[in-house]
Amino acid sequence: MKNTILKSGLLALALISTIISCSKKEEGYTINGKFTDLKDGTVYLEFNDGDKKITDSTAITNGSFSFKGKVDQPLLYTIKLKGSEFGARFLLDNETITFQAKKDSVHDAKFSGAVQDSVYKSYYQNEFKKISKVAGSVYKISDSLTQNGKIKLTADQKAMLDKRWEDLQTFGDDLTGKFIKTHKDKLAAALIINERIVNYTPEKVTEYYALLTPEIQKSFYGKKLKIEIDIAEKTAIGATAPEFSQTDVNGKIIKLSDYKGKYVLVDFWASWCGPCRKENPYVVQAYKAYHDKGLDILGVSLDEKKDLWEKAIEKDGLIWTHISDLKGWKNEVAGLYGVKMVPTNYLIAPDGKIIAKNLREEALLAKLKEIFKQ
Repeated sequence: MKNTILKSGLLALALISTIISCSKKEEGYTINGKFTDLKDGTVYLEFNDGDKKITDSTAITNGSFSFKGKVDQPLLYTIKLKGSEFGARFLLDNETITFQAKKDSVHDAKFSGAVQDSVYKSYYQNEFKKISKVAGSVYKISDSLTQNGKIKLTADQKAMLDKRWEDLQTFGDDLTGKFIKTHKDKLAAALIINERIVNYTPEKVTEYYALLTPEIQKSFYGKKLKIEIDIAEKTAIGATAPEFSQTDVNGKIIKLSDYKGKYVLVDFWASWCGPCRKENPYVVQAYKAYHDKGLDILGVSLDEKKDLWEKAIEKDGLIWTHISDLKGWKNEVAGLYGVKMVPTNYLIAPDGKIIAKNLREEALLAKLKEIFKQ
């Protein structure tokens, strides 16, 4: 009888131990990698997000390599070969992950065992592919009608293309929105909002962020979204434009508050930005038409090289004041205003409040005409 009780107790303990063992979360990550066409070399595992950078490296032996470590939370890392600028991005969590690639196409690497990464990448393998397919056909029509920008569209052609772009936006928003709602408890949702919503439909960021579970909102990428939301509120139409100062081409400090009492267009651009240079003639036209009536323009450049910045100013005839800290995308004013792409502009009223943003081509001229006809 005692033996029976003892055996039953030991069996129960063994069962509990097995359950605990099976349910225990991985203590760290292990990446087992394989290059099918490379025998030796050095491979890097890197996290790089703004000012924060983490790098690990290991040797490739007979085509194989391994990384071991631990992350506090899933983050987007990159595996790349020594001497390569780009590699394969993936969501690294504390899992056992396998990696396989060819040396000349590391970006197409195959991962398995990375659960969160597979959910994240499913968006690009499904929803994004569908959106891209539709977008491709619209681009083809546009290029055909304009002969790659050489011919000006008729009013009817422009209306037709505008409708196509509008339909594409609706189609893309619908697919992306459904993905976010379906995966609101997954890190993938926060990442897709960061990558596909912040830059393209920023007005929806707050709405989608609110759908995320508290755990995802508190994640690294959830916190990034909250920062974007806070910046958007500070630079929304009706808000007082955040004050800033930077030096002009001659080293003189220029402040936004120097323009109080005037309408000022704060124009973020760069010499290397093709769309900016294409937009500049409209900005010049606006300045010439309305400067004497009370409009000023303040150019904020995301350049890094002063000579290229100054040459572009001269070549494009940008005769207003220009400022920059020559930090490129790390320009402090651009960061303050949450600028993610150029050209971007903000129209600020004499009382310092933002009254419009991202006015392009005829839309810029139309808005100024409306203001200055009064």
